[in-house]
Amino acid sequence: MSEFLLGRRSQLWILGLVAISALIAANVAWLFPTLEEMDTGAYLLYRAVGVDARNQIASFLNSHEFALKNAADIIAQGTGRETELISRLMKENPPFESVALLGLDGVERFKTHRFLLTTPADLRNRSRDELFKAVSRGEIYRGPALISGISEPLITIALPLRRESGFSAIVADINLKFLLDVVRGITTGDRGVAYIIDRDGYIIAHPNSSLVFGRVNVLERKIITATLSGREADTRNSDFIYKNEKGEDIFAVALPFELTNWALVVEAPKSVALASSRRILSAALISFGLEIVLLLLLIWNYFNLIKTATLFYSERNQREAILNSLSDGVVEYNDKSEIVLMNPKAEELLNVKFKDIRGLAISPDIAKTNPKMKGLVELMYPALAPYASQTREIVGTLAKTMEVHISSPELKLLVTITQVVEESGRVRGFLKILHDVSRERLLGRMKSEFVSIAAHQLRTPLSAIKWTLQLLLDGDAGALSKEQGDFLAKGYEINERMIKLVNDLLSAARIEEGRFGYEFAEVNLSEFLENAIAGYADIAQRKEITFSFKDKAGKLSPIYADAEKLSLAFNNLLDNAVKYTAGSGKIAVTLSREGNFATVSVADTGVGIPTEENKRVFSKFFRASNVIRMETEGTGLGLFIAKNIIRRHGGDISFVSKVGNGTTFTLALPLKKELVPKEEKPELEEFLGSV
Repeated sequence: MSEFLLGRRSQLWILGLVAISALIAANVAWLFPTLEEMDTGAYLLYRAVGVDARNQIASFLNSHEFALKNAADIIAQGTGRETELISRLMKENPPFESVALLGLDGVERFKTHRFLLTTPADLRNRSRDELFKAVSRGEIYRGPALISGISEPLITIALPLRRESGFSAIVADINLKFLLDVVRGITTGDRGVAYIIDRDGYIIAHPNSSLVFGRVNVLERKIITATLSGREADTRNSDFIYKNEKGEDIFAVALPFELTNWALVVEAPKSVALASSRRILSAALISFGLEIVLLLLLIWNYFNLIKTATLFYSERNQREAILNSLSDGVVEYNDKSEIVLMNPKAEELLNVKFKDIRGLAISPDIAKTNPKMKGLVELMYPALAPYASQTREIVGTLAKTMEVHISSPELKLLVTITQVVEESGRVRGFLKILHDVSRERLLGRMKSEFVSIAAHQLRTPLSAIKWTLQLLLDGDAGALSKEQGDFLAKGYEINERMIKLVNDLLSAARIEEGRFGYEFAEVNLSEFLENAIAGYADIAQRKEITFSFKDKAGKLSPIYADAEKLSLAFNNLLDNAVKYTAGSGKIAVTLSREGNFATVSVADTGVGIPTEENKRVFSKFFRASNVIRMETEGTGLGLFIAKNIIRRHGGDISFVSKVGNGTTFTLALPLKKELVPKEEKPELEEFLGSV
């Protein structure tokens, strides 16, 4: 390979020199003249936009001055219908906010306002104003633009009247909202703007209204002072270059508006206005290197092609080896349901051969002509399978999981579904991972049956022992000494623990088998909670624990629930709160309402649950590591039973906890009967949650 590269090195240098020479010659011939033409073109474009805007503004002001002139001519005729004339003038000229007639002494004799009711007290004496002086000289007065901060800019225009009319001038305040419409309607690229500056250097119209009402003054820019003096200016002259508030160099064209001594500026960041020139320049500069890089890449890619091909075949063989060794089946198909990939385990589970169905579109009807495909069809279309659970999202991933029972062959599969996404983000197809849980479910059912049988066999002798001990403790078999009574009391307490353990085991087994047995009826939740809390009054008093109950829900309608099972769930929470809260602690039960659910929170100041163990709280036989050291009794089934009882009621249970700061469990129970599931199903939560 090194000899091959050395033999072609001279050719590489020659190709590079030829490319560089051709590039230099081509760019010298056209680059610089083109850049100059692009700058001139940008100037002409911005100036044309400015001229158009200036013409619109001039037309606007001239049309309204003409309306005032017509009114002045009619008033000069002395018709005595000034009030009617002014009203018509306001109606025909919506930008007029107010119109007034000045007497010969400069005092307003008549005034009407578009939005305000004018009274004699509102009539102003304008005899000392520049306006009155101008009309007294027979001149048209055009005032400065006024910004009130609460409305669009205004300009006052006054036309002199003949003295024989009895008035000195007709005065109009004109709303300059039209100026804002003009500058906002101008488009010169993504960041180009146009704005108008009055004779004092203040911005009076800008797409960004905050610059208008904020009274921003730009008189320090030389291009502005030059334009206000009556001449055009643009930033091709280096004396007029300025920067915006972001520090960007600006390309601008400024035109004078002689009628009111304003300036109109059309500007944009130079990087935007001259973007074409910069792109051409950048392209010319980059092209020098691209020719060389292209040649190097061609040679480099020639050698890498062989390496890539070798790597591709190696990775493909490795992937096939991994898929072939998996203990779970893998099936990949595209959006047309065509089989793309299938590993040997999937072939074994579904009793089909990949070579026979590769590229075949699997439709629901295909099993009718080929019965061997029935299992695959039921996998692809779970609605056709004898049983399919709802899909559940796997936390932290885009994958989902569900249980599907197929009939041919007869298997129970746990199916993980995910998308096959290309690097571009396009979904190429779908992947299903098949885990056979038939044997696991059989073993689980056998375990549950064993636990159920064993618990039933234990409950009878334990109950007999309980009644025997109770008989002895009550003295029915004769008086006992204090020492004998203490021994029997301890035995009675231990027997009670065993009975509770047996009952919990039976409850857990029945939940898993879907035959716990619920009898629903209407339950007053507030009274239910008060009765449950009352049952813990004695033990709370002994441990000096403060119990509190707050009903924030107001008057709730009865919930639809099994009071006995709900009591078992709630008592498990209260039992844990009392058991793991030290003396002088607090337990607060709060009832509230959130939408269609009643929420019950049980907050204690106990030892809390370690954060790393939170995921296992509702699993069977779980007991937190910190409570095992302080409290040896407990089955670890209480929260498992509680969660499944609440789920059966159509609700949910959650918690927050911090070691040393206590735990708060929150139950949510539906207020509407239709939200309660209609039937009890075997509990699959614990197995699916561990996947």
